[in-house]
Amino acid sequence: MNISKTEFIALVVLMLVGFHFYNQYRLESDDYAEVDIAPILMYDKRPPVIVAFGDSLTKGDGASPRKNYPAQLSDMLGIDIINEGHSGELSCDAARRITQVLKRYHPDIVLIETGFEDILAGRDRSQLKENLEKIVKDVKNSNAIPIIIGVPDLDLVGLMITSDIGLYEEVAQKTGALYIPDLFGPVLGNESLKSDESHPNAKGYKTVARSIDKFLKGLMQ
Repeated sequence: MNISKTEFIALVVLMLVGFHFYNQYRLESDDYAEVDIAPILMYDKRPPVIVAFGDSLTKGDGASPRKNYPAQLSDMLGIDIINEGHSGELSCDAARRITQVLKRYHPDIVLIETGFEDILAGRDRSQLKENLEKIVKDVKNSNAIPIIIGVPDLDLVGLMITSDIGLYEEVAQKTGALYIPDLFGPVLGNESLKSDESHPNAKGYKTVARSIDKFLKGLMQ
């Protein structure tokens, strides 16, 4: 497929901005002020197809259907976000499911959050890493942009640690995926932002959505 010189330059700029934000992005403090809704556009001037892919944290357990993070992110961005979160799904099942999700939606961007159920169940982390790498590879092979969303670790007594498990950043560096760190950990470490020990409430999901909103708007501008 031939593209114009203008389109080519715009695509290069998009890639450079993405790498810049991968290296420079740091989670900012929570801000509950309202934001302006302005639809983001791809380099060819159409709204991107964005899929939120993950487990119960993506589906939105602990909040009403319109208050999960993909729904609130959709409102902030002014475009539809496809929620492909499956409660209770292990990363091995996610690695199998991603292929059909990509074929169904042909996304431009995939927000990848998986492994939380693995951690809660105490499953092998090396296998989680392999599953995550497989998901990222499939997303890249479909010509979509993979953005990894890490999940928090647990301490020796099973309490939530606010920082992500290190393997998420390792996979991002190895595969060239983008990575947004420490989204869910700080939320689940704050009693006012969670519905139970493992899931945010509506306000917590809003905090997550706002951080992703900032990242995506920086990426797409």
